[in-house]
Parts: sequence; structure tokens; C-alpha cells
Amino acid sequence: NIQFQDESWYQSGSTWLKITPWGLRKTLNWLSEKYPGYDIYITENGVSDRQGNLDDLTRIYYYKHYLNQMLRAVTEDGLSNVKGYFAWSLLDNFEWSSGYTEKFGLCHVDMADPVRTRSMKASG
Repeated sequence: NIQFQDESWYQSGSTWLKITPWGLRKTLNWLSEKYPGYDIYITENGVSDRQGNLDDLTRIYYYKHYLNQMLRAVTEDGLSNVKGYFAWSLLDNFEWSSGYTEKFGLCHVDMADPVRTRSMKASG
């Protein structure tokens, strides 16, 4: 019986995206065992919210715990093949299925402003 989502996992601003930092470490270990000798780059890793607040505490929590799990995989589990981590996303942007309602950016973009004023969030 495979369970894809657990009700106890933290919810993000996207219905499909749950916050499970331990899953990153588990996945890194699985990848290293399944595909030894390959470098691992974590790309487009981030969390959404719907408010777009500049003090985006959920995003800070997210990055703190995901990066900690990656660090633990490297230092405690000995994974020397983890070579890079890239956050998603630098700017709030248009999400294909949700338009501008879900905010992933480290920087807020004012979509109501014709010049798209940008402001750094606390997580940036």
C-alpha cells in the first residue's frame, strides 16, 4: 500500500505540494544507491504561498529544513556526490495551472504595477 500524501504533512500554497524535508534526504540516499558515480544537482526546489507576504516565514522554514536535510545527507550519510542546490524561484511568476495566485519567489513581484516592482522577501 503506497501512500503519496499524509494528512500530517504541512500544506503549502499549492494543493499538490506538501512540505516534507525528510523526503529530500531519503531521495538523495536512494539516488546515490541506485545510480552510484553520478553527481546530483537539486533543481527547482521551493515552496509556494498564496499571500505573497514579504515576511514569508513558511518559506524560511522550508529552506532551513530542506537545506538541513541535504547537509545531513552529505555530512552524516557520506553523500559526496551532491554538487548543487537551486531554489525555485528567484521571482514570483506565472504558474501554468494557477496564474499569479501561487507565489514561489524569493522576491515579490507586484503584478498590479505596470513596471512590476520587485521587493526582496525575508527568505531572499
